Amino acid sequence: MSKARIIINLGAPTDFSESAAEKFLRQFLSDPFILPFPKPVRSVLAGFIARRRAGRYLAAARRIAVRGEFPLVAYTRSLAEKVSAMSGERVYAAFRYGRDSVADVVARLSAEGCDGFDFVPMYPQNSLSMTQSARAAVVAAVDGKKFSFRQSYCDHPLYIDALAENVRFDKDGALLVSFHSVPISQTRGSPYAAECETTARLLIERLGCGSALLGWQSKMGRGKWLEPSTVSLLRKLARRGVGSVSVVCPAFSCDCAETLSEIASDARSYFLECGGKRFNYCRCPNDSDKHAELFCALFEEMK
Repeated sequence: MSKARIIINLGAPTDFSESAAEKFLRQFLSDPFILPFPKPVRSVLAGFIARRRAGRYLAAARRIAVRGEFPLVAYTRSLAEKVSAMSGERVYAAFRYGRDSVADVVARLSAEGCDGFDFVPMYPQNSLSMTQSARAAVVAAVDGKKFSFRQSYCDHPLYIDALAENVRFDKDGALLVSFHSVPISQTRGSPYAAECETTARLLIERLGCGSALLGWQSKMGRGKWLEPSTVSLLRKLARRGVGSVSVVCPAFSCDCAETLSEIASDARSYFLECGGKRFNYCRCPNDSDKHAELFCALFEEMK
């Protein structure tokens, strides 16, 4: 018998068809951690939103594809392979939604003789919608087997190093640290917002840049969400005459639509339209060596 090491990320549609995109979005939105409504209401909303957004989601995904794959999936699998090579231990990639789900990977490894599991979700800050949703999927999948689960690594030195490696900024410009926003209702009793602030503070200290702005992106739907929005800060910077801005997105371990489309493309265009001169998007750690070193350390710390 043996123990398996598994990294978990969000996932992506099985292919670049609109039907696959709609199915993926429906599964994602049917998660009670994402839409905390009674199941009948959630099912109707999930289907309605998935149908409306599938085409737009797919168009953005096609623009950012990496080697013909969704970047989040490509980088997660590549990272798992790199961590395996560095650590000498087999590491597997699993996804919360779509192909190679947590349940499917656990079932396959259990059939091969694994009787214990170490899980590290690729969500640096502990949120209800991502981290706790992943943990619920793990609990259901392991079916009583022994497992350990890393809740967050928002302040891990190797994580801060992996972020800092890709950050480039002009000394006379601004640095904007952009995190995925969540509804205010999901912050009550959750460490997410505080852990995002911790990450931002440590990154600023590591870079020695003195200060940075903290913004929130990817709001979905109505209601009160964490603010200020990243785009509102970009507008203010441009109107104040700040010509150069660099944006880093520490909540995302791997580049995806929220970083490559929403920030590197759409936010860039918006900043330049508002009068800005230079926009630098700082890529996520993805499958870099430093990111792999972090995950090697995280698994070792779970022994």
